[in-house]
Amino acid sequence: MIQCKDFAPRITERGPFGGPSEYESFSEVVSAVNQWIESTTIQVINVETVVLPDRIEGTSDDVYGVTTSNAFHPVMISQGLAIKCFQCVRVWYRE
Repeated sequence: MIQCKDFAPRITERGPFGGPSEYESFSEVVSAVNQWIESTTIQVINVETVVLPDRIEGTSDDVYGVTTSNAFHPVMISQGLAIKCFQCVRVWYRE
């Protein structure tokens, strides 16, 4: 069965009122992907970069979010409100 796993920048520092203020760089995300691939017995089918909104469901430790580094992408919606998005890495694999 083909599956996928997303890797997004982790929050590295909390700001005022407990909100995120700093995030991992994209190169750190890529490093985490490489470590995960090396530590598993999966067959990698494809690796791609995707841009996702600043909320990601189903993460194991709830520390993922939008980054203001080189992976930041603002996206506008129809009512004129900005939704912050982040660049992540998606790995498609077979177990």
